[in-house]
Amino acid sequence: MRWAVKGGLGIAVACLAGCGRSIAFDCHLQVAPGTLDFGTVAPGAIARWPVTLTDEGNDACLVSDLALVPGSDPGFSFGVAVPAVLEIPAGGSVPLWLAFTGPADRPPYVRTGALSLQTGDPESPSAEVALTAELPKCTLEVTPASLDFPGVVLGTPKLAQVTVANRGAAACDVAGVAIASGSDPGFAVPASQPAAFSLAPGATSGIAVTFSIAASSPPETRNGRLEFATGDPDRPNASVPLSAAVPKCTLSVSPNPLDFGDVLLNASASRQITLVNGGDVACAVSGLALAAGSDPDFSLPPQPTAFTVAPGAQAGVTVAFDDASGAAPPLRRTGTLEFQTGDFAAPRASVPLAATVDTPCTAAGQWIYTVSNVDDMFSRFDPKTLTFTDIGPLNCPGTASTPFSMAVDQDAVAWVGFSDGQLFRVDTTTAACTATSFQPDQDGMLEFGMGFVFDPSTGIDTLFVAGGSAESAGPSTLATIAFPSLVLSPVGQLDVGWPELTGTGDGQLWGFVPSFVSATGISEMYRFDPASGAVLTTYPLPSLTTVGDFATKFWGGSFWIFLGPSIFEVDRATGAVTTAVQDSGRDIVGAGVSTCAPLN
Repeated sequence: MRWAVKGGLGIAVACLAGCGRSIAFDCHLQVAPGTLDFGTVAPGAIARWPVTLTDEGNDACLVSDLALVPGSDPGFSFGVAVPAVLEIPAGGSVPLWLAFTGPADRPPYVRTGALSLQTGDPESPSAEVALTAELPKCTLEVTPASLDFPGVVLGTPKLAQVTVANRGAAACDVAGVAIASGSDPGFAVPASQPAAFSLAPGATSGIAVTFSIAASSPPETRNGRLEFATGDPDRPNASVPLSAAVPKCTLSVSPNPLDFGDVLLNASASRQITLVNGGDVACAVSGLALAAGSDPDFSLPPQPTAFTVAPGAQAGVTVAFDDASGAAPPLRRTGTLEFQTGDFAAPRASVPLAATVDTPCTAAGQWIYTVSNVDDMFSRFDPKTLTFTDIGPLNCPGTASTPFSMAVDQDAVAWVGFSDGQLFRVDTTTAACTATSFQPDQDGMLEFGMGFVFDPSTGIDTLFVAGGSAESAGPSTLATIAFPSLVLSPVGQLDVGWPELTGTGDGQLWGFVPSFVSATGISEMYRFDPASGAVLTTYPLPSLTTVGDFATKFWGGSFWIFLGPSIFEVDRATGAVTTAVQDSGRDIVGAGVSTCAPLN
């Protein structure tokens, strides 16, 4: 019971009817409390509390018409029989007992009423006391306000719990425990969880909820709601939001993009991309490939194109760059590595690739240049179209002899050797010829075939020559010519005959020996060791029997042999011979191409 005293109620009550007022006669009534609160009363229980009437005057107070005002809750009543007139002696107190009987029906949970009485005092003839009583009720506390499911494992139900606590004075009847319509199907109330139960005052219980998923798939976050009736009149229904993060693979790619930086002309390089799985399940990587439009110099070495990366693990993907296109522009090569990640949040990875060919080459170094023995015509030959473009006749000063052989450096400068042993510098764009300081007949080499060889490991382009005092089927000398001194230095002896040399951009030295200057009597293609002249590879070419001027150069994976009026293509990988041009109408005595030309 709670006393709610709003201050004393002072009431002057008449002492006797018609006796008049005097200093010697006085009734002064105090009513306490002004509001009587019965507190919480259980159904069927009876609570009794008094209202105290105190006469603080000098004469007795006569109180009448004691009654419960109309509209008061029927649970309120007088605790004892009340007389028609109640006399309060001067200076005395009389308790007036009131009762409240808890009803079986609810709500409302707060019941009110009022006690009224007549005092007989002309100045304060009446008084009223407010009455309140509260019925016991359920007050259900639900925690947490929202429920998350951390650490979900595929195929294993994850259990979580909503806690309900009865903080009220009456039992809470929880009912209809269920997952709300529209929730993700992974959420469920286990069969062991009662759909309805009663919670006594002060008791606590849990409502179990599970989440399970068999496979990792979007969306990444699943949502739902747990619903139930609480029995709490102030919150009759509860709705608890549910959420769960689907376990998934999270694949990071590093570096991204992948830049090879500067790669030496005709050199190869490889780089690795690291894939790290920072997720909860394995990443099924697949479809590893270079995207359409990627530069052909990029490639994927032999490696699995599909594999898995376990949670917390990493895997490497190797990308290779091989400058097979030579110095053909653009020197900045780009591509894209693509693959499926297995990460449904980012299912496809695209890694930009880039490499820059480090070379002094010019675009003009991509062609094969030729010189004719008949009219000294300097021309450009395109192996793609098998056509010639004449640039102009050679008018080299100080010589009456004819061109004998030719080589072209990375700056697209042609170096033409004449039969009198002189070496001239020729502009490949104009055919302008300039004399050099080269001394003929060094070490007995008056005539020679020529070819540049580029070593990707050092970045050095070296001019090799092979010949002697006169063209024959006997042994010849292999030598190099240094720049800018143009000094000839012998390397070794070639016993196979008198070859026309050609170098490649990947460090190989080859020579073509036609049958009429061959030690074997048949035409052959040889690969020589640049350090000694030793024969490393031999391709017999018995079908090439034409006698006449000859030259050869390497371009695009093949050797292009100019023999008499015909042009033949010999595959470097197999030695297979194809007739490219039956009759060119030209007598090619020298050919040159820079090591900037494409390898494939």
